[in-house]
Amino acid sequence: MKLLLILTPVVLMAAIFSPGEEQLTKTQALVREIERTLTTALQRGDSASVDAILADDYIEIDAQGLVRHKPDVMATVRAQASAPRSTSVGPEITVNETEVRIYGDTAVLIGLKTTKYQFMEYQALPQPAQPPAPSVTDQHRFMKVYSKLHGHWQLVTSQTTAIAKR
Repeated sequence: MKLLLILTPVVLMAAIFSPGEEQLTKTQALVREIERTLTTALQRGDSASVDAILADDYIEIDAQGLVRHKPDVMATVRAQASAPRSTSVGPEITVNETEVRIYGDTAVLIGLKTTKYQFMEYQALPQPAQPPAPSVTDQHRFMKVYSKLHGHWQLVTSQTTAIAKR
């Protein structure tokens, strides 16, 4: 009984003054959802969504070592949105091995992105059956930092590293 009387206040204090696992999970889920929204917006050329997610001072380092700022990304998104629509076979992109760590108003997201491309030759006239074109798979590790700014989460920086092909 004495042990229960001693432990009860300790457990209550820990519950009051430390972030609960439920809150941490909600924030992690929110950051993952924002990342999915960003990925979809980038693919569709949705400049309004991309603009809302990227912080005004956003900066990235891509897999080739190039530094890009928000205006650079927005110009690419707007160009994609204004390009003529056509039927195409896009790359197959999967993201896995993701982890989100929360540090107060900062979230760090890491993961592995795999992109599989299928090279195709377009011909106007029917041709004899040919073997399928070879595919190429690229893999990149990424780290993105989100910060809670002005009451909502925004992407402030990212870095992508290409994984060498074996």
